[in-house]
Amino acid sequence: MEYLFTTVPGLEDFLIEELSEKYALKKARGVYMSGRVVAEVDAQPPDLYQLRTVERFGVFLGEGYATTLGEVVELAAASLPRALRYLTPHTTVGVRSERVGRHDFTSRDVEKEVGKWFKAKGFTISLVDPDVEVNVDVVENYVAIWITVAKKSLKDRRWRVYEHYASLNPIIANAMARLAKPLPGETICDLTCGGGTIAAEAAELYPRARYICVDISLKHVKGALLNTRHLPQVDVLWFDSTKLHRVARPICDKYIFNPPYGFRIPGKIGKLYRLLGRTMKRLTKGCALYVVITPRYKTFISQVGGEVLFRRVIYQGGLYSHIIAGRICQ
Repeated sequence: MEYLFTTVPGLEDFLIEELSEKYALKKARGVYMSGRVVAEVDAQPPDLYQLRTVERFGVFLGEGYATTLGEVVELAAASLPRALRYLTPHTTVGVRSERVGRHDFTSRDVEKEVGKWFKAKGFTISLVDPDVEVNVDVVENYVAIWITVAKKSLKDRRWRVYEHYASLNPIIANAMARLAKPLPGETICDLTCGGGTIAAEAAELYPRARYICVDISLKHVKGALLNTRHLPQVDVLWFDSTKLHRVARPICDKYIFNPPYGFRIPGKIGKLYRLLGRTMKRLTKGCALYVVITPRYKTFISQVGGEVLFRRVIYQGGLYSHIIAGRICQ
């Protein structure tokens, strides 16, 4: 069956990687920074709820490129007949449009015009909890038409009891863990763990490694303990990470963390990154891989140093950030 999956824009290939690991994947394609992947997967919809790099998914109807409202509606109309097999005379239909980029039309315009197609076929349009939700997404000039299966976002993890005020999307944490690929017996250090999202996500994906989760805030440490309570391989410490090397021997094989961005204190973020870099060098066993995410990637690289191996731009929460993988040595 052919599905459309949504994810964090910029992580489309990580979604395809997970699909290929878990299912017989016949074909897949993603448009970078669209947050959308179309894939023919040998699996039924209930099986797909276990995916960790997906926000929502549904039945794929069609795709293409358009620049005007008329072209979007024309493209949608060419794909919508495929939706009729999922409808009955008593089915209510809702049209939802997510629009990203600059256009001379709004999401509401798309929903209204596409809704006319269903009205002409005799279907009842429902704006609240329709039986079938048809999506016409417009990302720049890329258009994807699909029917929602997973209405609730799959990024909402059951283990997340405590919500950090700036919590990382677990899908991003999953991708960062996939980059680090913790090996059995390795010690993975998160120096600014907040609510423990990275440690929880990585430990579920790579359960045979050890994870050390450190934060300077007691409130967040208590939250991280709640979020990782089901994972015995995760240790949570209440400590100032910039001074951790004073009390701990070199124990870290790899680092995965989400350092503060410092938009409220831009003059101090460079110093913080420099101190974190010093700690990383002194806690490292020889050389270590690090995977971090920050919009301040130039500042991070200049202050921490080491060899940059990978850099990827993603879009999260209205902000372009960079996932960086590098190598740092003592």
